[in-house]
Amino acid sequence: MTESALPASPARQRIKRLLTLVFPLLVLALALHGLAGAFDEHGYRAVRQAFRDLGTGQLLLAVLLALASYACLVGFDAIGLRRSGVRVHPARIGITAFLAHALGQTVGFAALTGGAVRLRGYRSAGLDLAQIGQVVLMSTLGFVFGAWVLLGAALCLEPAAAALALPLRTGVLQAGGAALLLGYAAAIAAVGRQGRTFSFFGHALWLPDRRTMLAVTALSVVELVLAAAALYVLLPDSTPTGLPGFVGMYLVAVLAGLVSTVPAGLGVFEWSLLKLLPQVAPGAVLAAALVYRVTYYVLPLLLATLLATAPALRRPLRASAGATRAGWKALRPWLPHIVALAVFSVGAALIVDGTLPAPHRHLHTASLPLLETSHLLGSLAGVVLLLIGQGLSRRSHAAWVLALVICLAAPLPIWLRGGQVLIAVAALLVAVALWTARREFYREGALLDQAWSWPWLRNLGLVLVAVVWLLFFVYSHVEYQNELWWQFALSGNAPRALRALLVVAMAVAVFGIGRLLHSTRGPLPVADEATLQALAPVLAAARDTQACLVLTADKAVLRDEAGLGFVMMQRHGGSLIAMGDPVGPPDVARTLIWRFREEADRLGLRPVFYQVGEAYWQTYLELGLGLVKLGEEAMVPLQEFTLEGRDRADLRQAWNRGKRSGLHFSVAAADEVPALIPELSAVSSAWLDDKAGEEKGFSLGSFDPAYLARFPVALVEVEGRIVAFANLWHAPAGHELSVDLMRHLPDAPKGTMDFLFIELFLWGRERGDTRFSLGMAPLSGLASHRLASRWSRVASLVARHGERFYGFSGLRRFKSKFAPQWRPRYLAAPGGVHLPAALLDATRLISLEPRH
Repeated sequence: MTESALPASPARQRIKRLLTLVFPLLVLALALHGLAGAFDEHGYRAVRQAFRDLGTGQLLLAVLLALASYACLVGFDAIGLRRSGVRVHPARIGITAFLAHALGQTVGFAALTGGAVRLRGYRSAGLDLAQIGQVVLMSTLGFVFGAWVLLGAALCLEPAAAALALPLRTGVLQAGGAALLLGYAAAIAAVGRQGRTFSFFGHALWLPDRRTMLAVTALSVVELVLAAAALYVLLPDSTPTGLPGFVGMYLVAVLAGLVSTVPAGLGVFEWSLLKLLPQVAPGAVLAAALVYRVTYYVLPLLLATLLATAPALRRPLRASAGATRAGWKALRPWLPHIVALAVFSVGAALIVDGTLPAPHRHLHTASLPLLETSHLLGSLAGVVLLLIGQGLSRRSHAAWVLALVICLAAPLPIWLRGGQVLIAVAALLVAVALWTARREFYREGALLDQAWSWPWLRNLGLVLVAVVWLLFFVYSHVEYQNELWWQFALSGNAPRALRALLVVAMAVAVFGIGRLLHSTRGPLPVADEATLQALAPVLAAARDTQACLVLTADKAVLRDEAGLGFVMMQRHGGSLIAMGDPVGPPDVARTLIWRFREEADRLGLRPVFYQVGEAYWQTYLELGLGLVKLGEEAMVPLQEFTLEGRDRADLRQAWNRGKRSGLHFSVAAADEVPALIPELSAVSSAWLDDKAGEEKGFSLGSFDPAYLARFPVALVEVEGRIVAFANLWHAPAGHELSVDLMRHLPDAPKGTMDFLFIELFLWGRERGDTRFSLGMAPLSGLASHRLASRWSRVASLVARHGERFYGFSGLRRFKSKFAPQWRPRYLAAPGGVHLPAALLDATRLISLEPRH
């Protein structure tokens, strides 16, 4: 097994995740520090005055240019889809592409975020993964080609502007621009009419044909010029650079933001503009950049939210309403994510608004207690919206209720403290979106149960870093004193902002501590005695003895409507785990598999099926689950079992030795077991002490008198003393026998367990049973070939080198001497990073000490 085939170590993965969290925060902090250095102590006043100087015509023109830029972005998807040859409804293309770019531009990592949106939007239209990947590639290449040509032209025509940000001479920059243009011309000549694949350091890059490349380049040039113009019209008339020269500066700032990995290049983009436009007042540049962010990022996100929750799209759709139906199908999978992002944005806006000074005209009419209280409540509402956004993206009903209440109540503290009216309007619009999309938030679970993703933590950290910087930037003229915390006055904006920031920090700290101290999700309520009694007809028709595990009374039960089958399941960590295949007729079992998947989705858990067979593998794959082999189950054919012949000499000798040792076999009926409990308990306790083990659960029974009394028990006695026992499972319809608890005294005669199994085989054969299950041998029968799956190779490695911790090979050898037939057992679970988590949750669930 090569080193490259091994999965990355958990330590390396944690370090990588930590870097993805810390690096953007560090870059943002450095960029904001650089921004602050460009202003004096009255920088906030200069920026506020620049806002006031912006005219209505400038704002409207910026909005129109931004929307025109997005229209060009939709064109990239249209070109990619035309190449795929699949006809997609124009409404689906427009809405899917708009959502992909709106989310990608705001969240960052546009190729990944936009690719996920397109995957859901176009897959139902008949496109496969390769065709969707071509659409994503076309959008990415479009930006690359356009930036390539425009940057080259800008460096050639106006190198002095780029020299302000890059430590290079103008001659060098002109040469670099010429090289870029020549490189593009060479690429055009090289791709030909069919396109071509180039290899760079072992990585393949496919470029489309010449005609497509020129088309996407032209479209990209127009789109980038429109985006740059949307910012350029917001700059003052005294800006010395014309639009052609500003396009190059804009591209440099955009590329700096992309390299920083900060979402939307926050802070880095603004700092780059200040460096590129030294002749323009810093306040005017920063004001233009902030308004541009509203028109180019926030406004499209708001439009996406309104599109996603438009009531007209929720009404029953007629067959003729093709555009509406296509739009709704493209939007619906992304409703929670869009609404969550909108809620997060409103939360960030509330915190920022709590940092800014209240208008003087409001202070003359405000009541000091109301002003102070509303200020703190508004900031607290903002941080709560930031914290619950992750739950909204995962369809949490509790997060939905809390977000709806806060968005409806937020306008009141905003009005009382004299905040921005636009934020209050946005909060109400988001409340409408939440109510319209209420059916999409159906998952149960506490807010503290919601697992946090690293991107969400990063975004939360970015907001907090920006707010702290904004506090010091706005009040840079106020000298810090300890008394600021206790100054309560109508004009005390700085102390009020400090206290609000403290409330935000305390809320984040309390929420984080609560997440750390919160225990894992509690178990589902187990089936009561009435439910177990109602399952008796289903168990009588079972063909697999594994169904008897439901009687351990440590699992919940999911039944079909007719009561013909059931799934035994339990929750642990982030998984809802089913024990084995559903029990019942095949049609009922397939229906229950889907019902189990729906239940896992409702609870916000990953669906996991533990120790399933081969009967329903197609259904598991249709659910989107992957199958990994856990081991093999040993099945002894009873009708063929005999002690005669050379091959059975060892078994015959073990059986005869047991007879000579005075071993006596018998089977106690279920109604006789309660009287035997004291003796059986002594055997079980001695066995546990000798093995230094603990009781298991879920996939195994434990020593529970109520559980044992449900089954016959096989006994081995010596001179009237019980030295070994095993409770018997029976599947009447499958004529299958098995055992669960198998325990013996440490001083029992050697070969007692061999004697017990041989007697059970003979007893079952006389009863007419056809097979006996010896249970699963974990990690056995796995492929170790170098071309096998990574799981098989790793599991085989564990089985070979983990003997001192668990007798993998010894257990298989013990079962092999009975000449069984082996049948595989699998784990069905989501793939990727969910598979290790599912395995860990199942292992921990089995290891939990049963509660009786």
